[in-house]
Amino acid sequence: MNFRLLSRIGVALLCIAEATVAFSQTVPPPAPTPEDQPSQTQEQTPGQTQEQTPAADAGQAADSGEQNAAAGPPPMQTPAPLNIDSNSLEFSGAGARGSYLRGGVMVSANYDDNLLSVSSPRVGGMSYTIAPTIGVDISRPRLSLEVNYGGGYTFNQRFSAYDQSAQSAEIDLRYRLSPHVNLRIYDHFTLTTGFFNQLQSGVSGLGSGVVQQPNLGVITPFTRRTDDLGTAELTYQYSASDIVGVSATGDVSSYGQPPAGAPALVDNQSEEGVAFYSHRFTPRNSSGIVYTFQRLTFDPVIETVDTHSMLLFHSIYLNRNTVVSFFAGPEYTQLNSEVVSTSITLPYVTVTSVATSQDRWSAGGGASFDWKGRHTSIRASGSRKVSDGGGLLTAVDLTSGIGAVRRQLTRNSTLEVGALYASSHAIDAGATTTYDDVKTVSGSLLWDQTIGRSITATLGYSRDYQQQTAAALPAQSINHNRGWITIAYHFSRPLGR
Repeated sequence: MNFRLLSRIGVALLCIAEATVAFSQTVPPPAPTPEDQPSQTQEQTPGQTQEQTPAADAGQAADSGEQNAAAGPPPMQTPAPLNIDSNSLEFSGAGARGSYLRGGVMVSANYDDNLLSVSSPRVGGMSYTIAPTIGVDISRPRLSLEVNYGGGYTFNQRFSAYDQSAQSAEIDLRYRLSPHVNLRIYDHFTLTTGFFNQLQSGVSGLGSGVVQQPNLGVITPFTRRTDDLGTAELTYQYSASDIVGVSATGDVSSYGQPPAGAPALVDNQSEEGVAFYSHRFTPRNSSGIVYTFQRLTFDPVIETVDTHSMLLFHSIYLNRNTVVSFFAGPEYTQLNSEVVSTSITLPYVTVTSVATSQDRWSAGGGASFDWKGRHTSIRASGSRKVSDGGGLLTAVDLTSGIGAVRRQLTRNSTLEVGALYASSHAIDAGATTTYDDVKTVSGSLLWDQTIGRSITATLGYSRDYQQQTAAALPAQSINHNRGWITIAYHFSRPLGR
């Protein structure tokens, strides 16, 4: 996992936090103005979800002394375009309360009719995974900690050489340092063979806001894949209507050697720093500015891309469950790469490396919509920005849109429908391995059924279309039909009782 990067981020943020806490304890927040005071009939102050789970309450609830100090309008939240939780499809009020130990075992079967992700010849096959899981939720007045781990083994019908262990780990820590200072550390790690985790990431989102979200719109061929996404965030609300924050995000994606006949893949690493300011003008409207710096590096392609962006954003809280956000601004990109060429003049072989660089300005922006009801939740987002190439390309201009609807049909069953569109165009076509443009359209259907108190069955299907083009090659149209079924047994036990 990306623990070294997260440890550096955590140390830096803790140092900032200590100074911030000391300052916030000596300078009390200004008294709220009349327009900031919520009315007696107001259901909930904008900037918050309908019902906050213990994870959301950590750092929001405190001892009685802190509650008195924080009297006034409820705390402001991280702006929606940057908020990790904006990608969630949980229903309002969902989530366990208290501290629990959880465990279980999961068995899944997955089918893909185009494992190599090529136009022809198409090769289909099954994969099977069995994985025990364990997790713990700890909830305290100022602390929330969620840790999950699953480790098992994947068997592949068509390519037995790719049989290997499958792992997934997640940690989500929220801690309230003072009445107005909150720290959050999140990391999600997966090691898998095949498409299942990649597909679910594309439909249900990752642990990042829309602004920091990596490229989810490229379907890669069957191979071993390792992903690690980590974020550390510190926020400080220094007045009733103003909040500032900083965060750092690291994302590493690496790929094994795909089977013969599949296109070559590119490892990528992203490091991103964010600083933001947000002001709440009215109970339903807040605006602000965010600065981001992102560095992208690739392997084996030699390319480094630094992007600076300054985005203005505005969020409208239509009600306690619904928020609409817009953001836009300029992006400045510096690209440095090396083009390696080989010439053979027997008995000599000459390898030449030529360094190239380019600077450019572009426009970035997007919008998001999030609604969480008791039985229905909807999320949709679209953005245009500089991003990684998703495994097939190096740095790209990414235009993407993701949407999903989740509906509770009965007490024990839910249905989720998702759609994804992405267009990835290489900034430096000469540095990519094979292709310079990839367009993807994907739709999926997911059904969950709870059987009794401890068993859950999941049935899913997706239809994917991807067009890959290159200057010297004809365009390729890649289609996938993919399905999966999962049976999971799970249990939970309260802690501290």
